Amino acid sequence: MSTPGPRGVETAFWLTLCGALTGGIGIETDWGRRLALPPPPQTAAADTASGDFTPPTLAAPYRLPAIDTMLETSLRPLFVSTRRPAPPPLPPEPPKPTMNKGQFKLSGVSILPEGKFAFLVDKSGKQTHVVAQGKEINGILVKEVSPDSVVLSQHGDSELLVLQTAKGPARIPLPATTPAVQAEPKAPPPPPQSVPPRAAAPAPAANPSRVTVGGGTVGPN
Repeated sequence: MSTPGPRGVETAFWLTLCGALTGGIGIETDWGRRLALPPPPQTAAADTASGDFTPPTLAAPYRLPAIDTMLETSLRPLFVSTRRPAPPPLPPEPPKPTMNKGQFKLSGVSILPEGKFAFLVDKSGKQTHVVAQGKEINGILVKEVSPDSVVLSQHGDSELLVLQTAKGPARIPLPATTPAVQAEPKAPPPPPQSVPPRAAAPAPAANPSRVTVGGGTVGPN
């Protein structure tokens, strides 16, 4: 038995594919008995016959506008760069306001049950203003009052004023004193001991060759 060539294999593949498609179509159509489609529903015809059908309202047919209405567009084409002048540049943003610091000096603080008050001295006029916490002076808000400082606020910025108290004269530190320590009585020194006098050494003889023995002198004459 000879082996089929490439052409025979290709022919067998296409025959098998066609057979499978034919079988699938036959099964879906019940082998030709279900080819006739059902008629469309007769609802519209029935409504027309009964007189309940209302025909839709058609829109007016489109007509081009008059030529004069397009005159501005024709004189100034839409896609031309010189159609209209360029818009003017935006104006520069105004500078943001800042807090004017250094206007006041804190001279005192008063904290009472009725509220907290700050004594502010205007440096320009040397006038003292009493401002309660939460109030404003020259547009500046007294935000917080403490026993020794005040916080001012304006335009999102703040300034801290510290109460300057008068300082007294400098004190000279005294040397540290230690309690006197009572000296213990010392024992009296011992009396000096008498030293016996030493015997005086005999004077050397005039003649070294003569020696005295027993009261006599021995030696050459």
